[in-house]
Amino acid sequence: MSELKSHKYAELQNTISRKLDRVGCALRRHILLEAAARIGLALLFLAAFSLLFDWWLELSLVTRVGCLLAGFAIIGYLVWRYIYIPFQVSLSPIEVANLIDRARRVNDQQALAPQVASLLQLPGHQHEAVQSGEMIAQAVQENYQRLSNYPYEKTINQKHTQACLLGLFAAVLIPVCFLIVLPATAQLWGARWLLGSSQPWPRDTRLIVVGLKEGQWVLPRGEAATLQIQVEDTDKPTESVWLSLEDANGESETITMNRFQAGDFRYELPPVQLPIQAQAWGGDGRTEPFEIVPIDRPRITDLSIRASHPRLSEPFVSHFSASDGNIRLLPQSKVTLELTTNVKVWKIDVDSEEISLKWNSTDGKHFQTEWTHEKPVNFRLTLHSAEHEISSHPRPVSIGVQPDRSPRLSFRYSGLRQRITPQATIPFSILARDDFGIRQVGMTSEVPLTGISTSNKSAIEPEEVSDSSTPKNMKHEQNYPVYGPEDPARETVVEHEQRVSIAEMKLNPGAVITFQSFAEDNCFTGRQKTNSRQLVFRVVKPEELFREILLRQQQLRARLRKARDQAEQLRDKLKLARNSEEAAAWIREHQLIRREVGQVSHALNSSVEEMKLNQLGGAETWQLIEQTVLKPLQGLHDREMERQRQSLESLRSQTPEPLSEPTDQQDQILKTMDQILKNMAQWDSFIDVVNQLNAVIKLEQVVRDKTEELKKKQTDSIFDK
Repeated sequence: MSELKSHKYAELQNTISRKLDRVGCALRRHILLEAAARIGLALLFLAAFSLLFDWWLELSLVTRVGCLLAGFAIIGYLVWRYIYIPFQVSLSPIEVANLIDRARRVNDQQALAPQVASLLQLPGHQHEAVQSGEMIAQAVQENYQRLSNYPYEKTINQKHTQACLLGLFAAVLIPVCFLIVLPATAQLWGARWLLGSSQPWPRDTRLIVVGLKEGQWVLPRGEAATLQIQVEDTDKPTESVWLSLEDANGESETITMNRFQAGDFRYELPPVQLPIQAQAWGGDGRTEPFEIVPIDRPRITDLSIRASHPRLSEPFVSHFSASDGNIRLLPQSKVTLELTTNVKVWKIDVDSEEISLKWNSTDGKHFQTEWTHEKPVNFRLTLHSAEHEISSHPRPVSIGVQPDRSPRLSFRYSGLRQRITPQATIPFSILARDDFGIRQVGMTSEVPLTGISTSNKSAIEPEEVSDSSTPKNMKHEQNYPVYGPEDPARETVVEHEQRVSIAEMKLNPGAVITFQSFAEDNCFTGRQKTNSRQLVFRVVKPEELFREILLRQQQLRARLRKARDQAEQLRDKLKLARNSEEAAAWIREHQLIRREVGQVSHALNSSVEEMKLNQLGGAETWQLIEQTVLKPLQGLHDREMERQRQSLESLRSQTPEPLSEPTDQQDQILKTMDQILKNMAQWDSFIDVVNQLNAVIKLEQVVRDKTEELKKKQTDSIFDK
């Protein structure tokens, strides 16, 4: 009997429990729906607030991050308050009934919780002796009847559920509509609040940083640059734009940019070494924060050239400054130009109309190009950075051509003039220079056959040629080897002294002889020959040239006599002087006299040398003039007149010498000059005597020759008969 009652009570309890469990499930769904509506509306409100507030104040990234953290805190609180806490409550049948009572606010007699508790808990006490089983059964039946008739489906407030659904729908629909209607605004809001972008909101004033890419404005490190901001206004024009700069140390400054023209603002930024954070604003617009990034401008750190040529034993290598233009290469050289850059470079522009270069690179910093050098090249290299859109300053490069020039030749003579005697000896000086080597140096002489004596023509021509049959345009040439030929040529300088005896040529007076030298190199493109200027000499009679030299010497004696008169005037001034106030004027006069003496001495030496080379006068004559004229004149100039100069100079010092000393020395100078003039006069007389004797000897020689010729004719006439 008791088992039957327990089974019946269980059925009643299960029936009511299932109804209350369904109410609990519906209640949990309602709680979740309400929480979703609250959170959705809160998110909608926060998003709308962030949109309006950010559009109004243009919040910085730090402020936006702080607002996002505050929004997350609010949403977290709502989740904790309306989802986590409610779901922590255990919804047993009694607690569900209790929640229904609290929601309906009924009195104790109408409360469901006591009835559910009686139905579920009283059957468990029927085995206790003190309890009345019939009373428990009756109470269970009565509570079951009331609970089974209770309208549980009306316990959930349908209006509240609809309101929650409406709120959740609005929280979803409004953002979707906003995204459809204003996609750009929604995208910008998402970029600023979700992606951390600093792109500003569109305003009536729009500021554009010229050259800004990916939030960076790149400029060359250590160089001044101009930051340009263009302003686009839809309303009134913007008159001022401000720029905020903050360096790596956190120090900031605000600068008013210069208004270049309407809508164009600029600021001359000084050289920058480290990155700077910047932002500009003006009107109701502002730029997004950007970074001023200094980078190294591409430049050439090393430039080297390597050239090989058949004339070079080793390749020519040079590290040079390309702007100097001090590199010159031989034509047909194989040239390799190598350069190294400080940063990676993706392209090298060559600005040239003369050459086209193709660069090869291994790592973006080392480049190499090759060409055959034929002519001077001038080009400008511009490097383009591989990491940033920045180029180097154009670097000029100039490589010239070093031609293998023909030899340079100097051909001179000394000691005589262009009128010479048949017995003269001509000293020549030859100096040849070449860039890479002299192969051969020589000298030639050329004499018309009409100027050669008849006795010497047989040795020159294979057949005997008479004076009447000799063409006037026929010439005799003679070569004088000086140096070489040398293969290979190594000497770049050849210096040679050559003495040519005219007596060996047996030339007649009136003949003209021409000398010329030549030099030849071994240029790789072909031998190059250089001929010197022609030196022309005319052969004259010895007595004729002797008279010219004597005339010049007489003119020199007249100059020396004039200098002697000037020295005498200076001596008179010294004797009449009371003090040394005019010492400076005396020194000038003395120097003029000394210069004239030196010139006369040099000219006399030259005339004597000319006599020696032309074999005029003989050794006794030369010795006589050297001992009596040249050496005393040289001693006068070098010793006596130098001592007089020093004496005159001492007159200007603080402790001057007595005037008697320079006066005495001047007297000695006059005596020496008088003796030299006397010796020159005696030498002229001696030369006259010598010339007369030579004339007598020549006359006797002519008489003897005529006598011999007459004897020969008489002898020949006797044998003919």
